[in-house]
Amino acid sequence: MTNAVAFVASAFLLFEWHLLRERSLAYWSAGFAAIVVGCAITPLREAGFFIAGVWLANGMLVLAHVAFLYGTASFLGRRISPAWCLVLPAWALMLAVPDDGVRTQILSLVNALLVAVLSLRSAQMLGGLRGRRDPDTTLLAFAFLGHGGFYLLKTLMAFVPGAFIDLSHYTGLMISISLFEGIMMEVALALSIVGALRRRRERSIVRLAEHDPLTGLLNRRGFEARARTVLAQEDGPVALLLLDIDHFKSINDGYGHPEGDRLLVALGVFLNSTLPHRAIWGRLGGDEFAVLLPRADVFAALTLAKALCQGFARVGGGRGQGGTLSIGCATYAEGAIDLEALSAVADRALYDAKRQGRNRASHREVAGEPLAKSRLVAESVSHPAAVAITPPDRVNSPEALSAR
Repeated sequence: MTNAVAFVASAFLLFEWHLLRERSLAYWSAGFAAIVVGCAITPLREAGFFIAGVWLANGMLVLAHVAFLYGTASFLGRRISPAWCLVLPAWALMLAVPDDGVRTQILSLVNALLVAVLSLRSAQMLGGLRGRRDPDTTLLAFAFLGHGGFYLLKTLMAFVPGAFIDLSHYTGLMISISLFEGIMMEVALALSIVGALRRRRERSIVRLAEHDPLTGLLNRRGFEARARTVLAQEDGPVALLLLDIDHFKSINDGYGHPEGDRLLVALGVFLNSTLPHRAIWGRLGGDEFAVLLPRADVFAALTLAKALCQGFARVGGGRGQGGTLSIGCATYAEGAIDLEALSAVADRALYDAKRQGRNRASHREVAGEPLAKSRLVAESVSHPAAVAITPPDRVNSPEALSAR
């Protein structure tokens, strides 16, 4: 049974490696293959072939866990010291143990200790020994943790009377339990590996679907999905900034698309390094970017908008008149609001900023029942990055609409 499960796991992972060419799959497949070989030669111990049936068969189990460890490191994208391979020469030294009545116990102790250390190291890399774990690898971490814990128990019971009587004839309580645990471990590891791979693929697909390949930021789909989730949970002040690179079309036409792409990437890097952690931001398309600021009032939103205008003007480095931003800022003071309404007001504020000379931020507040007409005072900030505030009763005025 153990051999059959290991063979199926090895063949499946090898097939997956052939399709995906992911190195971790090759390591894990090799680990299960080593178990298959070890199980296949185990019957030789009953015929009196100690080296092949006992030492080599148990050595294949150690080799399997070395492969599992390197597969785990490869899956996580981490490097692991080649020194871990020294467990194999350590096992080779067991050939020198004399057959003096305690050889079974000594081999059982060393074998269990090596397997326990390798398994617990894999679990530790996956986060199984820490409070914080990656949800994609939690089951795999606990599979290695449970397996390592069992073999650690075997180590402690190596010299307990009746635990390990004779490796050649499978006699001893822990030997019998190990046969059952081996089957359970193989099934748990195989299913956990498949589950971790599936969840990684799902996350990769979602990332491809929700992120812009040029800047690495959320695309329109990803931004809107997250923004709607936040707006559904928030009932306090909220602000939306729409950012547009000034004269972007002229830059593309005059200097070529590589220069335009450079500016887009530069803006993405700038936003990643500048925006607060609670913000949600992304590239909506072309040269238009959006930033949602939960729990941000007018002052906080305009302060950030001004900082973005001034900061990008310093780092953008665009040719001609490029490298500056126009920002439309829409705020809502209280109550529920949908993203479409907030976006419409921010879009009008963006056109205000462009009409007023670009390289500045313009503000409009969403009109609604909770709002009073109190924000009628315009705040003037010296150019560049001037900030203008449009009162809510002018949001739908003919002058505002004509600016489009």
